[in-house]
Amino acid sequence: NDMKRDLAGSIREIAGFLDIAINPERFPDIARHCGFDYMKAHASLAAPLGGTLWEGGAQTFIHKGTNGRWRETLSPGEIRDYEARASAELGVDCAAWVEMGRCIKAVA
Repeated sequence: NDMKRDLAGSIREIAGFLDIAINPERFPDIARHCGFDYMKAHASLAAPLGGTLWEGGAQTFIHKGTNGRWRETLSPGEIRDYEARASAELGVDCAAWVEMGRCIKAVA
Protein backbone atom coordinates (compact mmCIF):
# COMPACT_ATOMS: atom_id res chain seq x y z
CA ASN A 1 0.00 0.00 0.00
CA ASP A 2 2.85 2.37 0.82
CA MET A 3 4.42 1.72 -2.56
CA LYS A 4 1.19 2.42 -4.41
CA ARG A 5 0.71 5.61 -2.40
CA ASP A 6 4.32 6.89 -2.67
CA LEU A 7 6.44 4.71 -4.93
CA ALA A 8 9.41 7.09 -5.16
CA GLY A 9 9.52 7.61 -1.40
CA SER A 10 9.24 3.88 -0.73
CA ILE A 11 12.09 3.11 -3.14
CA ARG A 12 14.27 5.70 -1.43
CA GLU A 13 13.34 4.34 2.01
CA ILE A 14 14.22 0.76 1.01
CA ALA A 15 17.47 1.85 -0.64
CA GLY A 16 18.38 3.81 2.48
CA PHE A 17 17.65 0.84 4.73
CA LEU A 18 19.84 -1.37 2.53
CA ASP A 19 22.50 1.38 2.27
CA ILE A 20 22.28 1.39 -1.53
CA ALA A 21 22.99 4.60 -3.42
CA ILE A 22 20.54 5.39 -6.20
CA ASN A 23 21.87 6.89 -9.40
CA PRO A 24 19.51 9.82 -10.06
CA GLU A 25 19.74 9.24 -13.81
CA ARG A 26 18.47 5.67 -13.36
CA PHE A 27 15.75 6.52 -10.86
CA PRO A 28 12.93 6.98 -13.43
CA ASP A 29 13.63 3.49 -14.83
CA ILE A 30 13.85 2.02 -11.34
CA ALA A 31 10.52 3.57 -10.40
CA ARG A 32 8.87 2.41 -13.63
CA HIS A 33 10.06 -1.17 -13.10
CA CYS A 34 8.87 -1.15 -9.48
CA GLY A 35 5.41 0.16 -10.31
CA PHE A 36 2.39 -2.12 -10.13
CA ASP A 37 1.43 -1.68 -13.79
CA TYR A 38 4.89 -2.76 -14.95
CA MET A 39 4.98 -5.68 -12.53
CA LYS A 40 1.51 -6.82 -13.63
CA ALA A 41 2.51 -6.59 -17.30
CA HIS A 42 5.67 -8.62 -16.56
CA ALA A 43 4.18 -10.86 -13.88
CA SER A 44 6.02 -13.99 -14.93
CA LEU A 45 9.30 -12.23 -14.09
CA ALA A 46 8.14 -11.28 -10.57
CA ALA A 47 6.12 -14.30 -9.45
CA PRO A 48 7.94 -17.22 -7.85
CA LEU A 49 8.66 -19.90 -10.48
CA GLY A 50 7.12 -17.63 -13.07
CA GLY A 51 3.69 -18.11 -11.50
CA THR A 52 3.45 -21.82 -12.22
CA LEU A 53 2.28 -22.54 -8.67
CA TRP A 54 -0.86 -20.40 -8.98
CA GLU A 55 -4.04 -21.32 -10.80
CA GLY A 56 -4.17 -18.71 -13.53
CA GLY A 57 -0.39 -18.27 -13.47
CA ALA A 58 1.60 -15.16 -12.73
CA GLN A 59 -1.35 -12.87 -13.50
CA THR A 60 -3.12 -14.45 -10.53
CA PHE A 61 -0.08 -13.98 -8.28
CA ILE A 62 0.09 -10.26 -9.10
CA HIS A 63 -3.60 -9.54 -8.93
CA LYS A 64 -4.67 -6.08 -7.72
CA GLY A 65 -1.83 -4.84 -5.57
CA THR A 66 -4.00 -4.14 -2.55
CA ASN A 67 -3.84 -5.50 0.95
CA GLY A 68 -6.69 -6.76 3.08
CA ARG A 69 -8.97 -8.22 0.41
CA TRP A 70 -9.11 -11.37 2.52
CA ARG A 71 -11.20 -9.40 5.04
CA GLU A 72 -14.07 -9.54 2.51
CA THR A 73 -13.87 -13.35 2.50
CA LEU A 74 -13.44 -14.21 6.18
CA SER A 75 -16.06 -13.89 8.89
CA PRO A 76 -15.43 -11.52 11.83
CA GLY A 77 -14.67 -14.55 14.02
CA GLU A 78 -12.17 -15.92 11.48
CA ILE A 79 -10.49 -12.53 11.28
CA ARG A 80 -10.16 -12.38 15.09
CA ASP A 81 -8.75 -15.93 15.10
CA TYR A 82 -6.27 -15.06 12.34
CA GLU A 83 -5.11 -11.86 14.04
CA ALA A 84 -4.66 -13.64 17.38
CA ARG A 85 -2.75 -16.52 15.80
CA ALA A 86 -0.57 -14.24 13.65
CA SER A 87 0.38 -12.16 16.70
CA ALA A 88 1.03 -15.26 18.82
CA GLU A 89 3.08 -17.06 16.15
CA LEU A 90 4.90 -14.11 14.62
CA GLY A 91 4.85 -11.39 17.26
CA VAL A 92 2.96 -8.13 16.97
CA ASP A 93 5.52 -6.33 14.78
CA CYS A 94 5.92 -9.16 12.27
CA ALA A 95 2.15 -9.77 12.12
CA ALA A 96 1.69 -6.07 11.31
CA TRP A 97 4.36 -6.32 8.61
CA VAL A 98 2.63 -9.34 7.05
CA GLU A 99 -0.68 -7.47 6.99
CA MET A 100 0.44 -3.94 6.10
CA GLY A 101 3.96 -4.25 4.77
CA ARG A 102 5.52 -2.24 7.55
CA CYS A 103 6.32 -2.45 11.23
CA ILE A 104 3.91 -0.90 13.74
CA LYS A 105 6.78 1.24 15.04
CA ALA A 106 7.28 2.67 11.55
CA VAL A 107 3.55 3.38 11.19
CA ALA A 108 3.21 5.08 14.58
